Amino acid sequence: AAGATGVRVVFFGSHKQPSYVVETFISPKKDQLKEGEILVKILISTICSSDIHSIDGRREVKAPCVLGHEGVGEVIFSKRNRDDVRVGDRVAFTMYNSCQSCVMCKSEMQECCSCATKYGTLSLNDGTGLNGCFATHMVLRARTEVVPVPLNVSDIIASPANCALSTMVHAISFASSTTKLNQSVAIIHGANLLGLYGCALLHEAGFIKVFCLDVSRERLRLVPRFGGIPVLVERDYDHNNNHELSGIADLIINVCSTWDVIPYALHALCHRGVYLFVGTTHVEHASININVILKKCVTIKGIEGYQVDHLLKAKEFLSKTVHKYP
Repeated sequence: AAGATGVRVVFFGSHKQPSYVVETFISPKKDQLKEGEILVKILISTICSSDIHSIDGRREVKAPCVLGHEGVGEVIFSKRNRDDVRVGDRVAFTMYNSCQSCVMCKSEMQECCSCATKYGTLSLNDGTGLNGCFATHMVLRARTEVVPVPLNVSDIIASPANCALSTMVHAISFASSTTKLNQSVAIIHGANLLGLYGCALLHEAGFIKVFCLDVSRERLRLVPRFGGIPVLVERDYDHNNNHELSGIADLIINVCSTWDVIPYALHALCHRGVYLFVGTTHVEHASININVILKKCVTIKGIEGYQVDHLLKAKEFLSKTVHKYP
């Protein structure tokens, strides 16, 4: 309700003591919001790897702040003139607030907006201060896209969709436009959440085989349940001696941020194959054999973030497959 007491986790920085505190606050009233803003009650929030990177100091945020950008909200009140956002609705939202007017936004690349603000990274002094999901309430800004959560999709299933799933939908949408689906083989490096979503999305898209490689047996146990073929890789494994996977992949997706697999990926790609780097990384340099890229006519693309269409497709995917995958 308007003016209700809420709770938030305030992060001060990885080198501060304490690094965070839990505090109460009074949520804003409707007349305190700007036009286009929405106050939501956070029903659930999930922890993204980027939140962990913020906590351990590998990602910069404007502390003190409220971390968290993955979540599901219930609309408490809205100052938008739209009929599709109603009080009581369960909603997902884009994890950034873009300007809608720069070159990138006009080119339908809102995730590359030069002045975008990302939830979970903004100072308490920025706006209402309710800028992250690690709280009972959050204020969605005027240019944040909001999408209703399908009735058959639970909060816990829907929560990561506005980050990992939407990003992978973006990647698979690009891959699907460049490969013959019913004849295609894919390899995913990394059985993390991005990798598991990738297995399911590629399986649904019609890829005949989706191999998922990882050094962890524990993570690989989930891969078959998402339509993938698990492949355990030893840390000192010589990828180039694996002739079984040599030149078979139309698509390779790297979600593991381990760049010593790049030579193997190029070895495993077929001619005119596509190599995607998806998500975020803190590795700045990698060695790539340009000659192999030229001879195989390889396409290399980086994907970080998504557009609202990808979030919509992510919700449709969850609604369609909610009983098919874990």
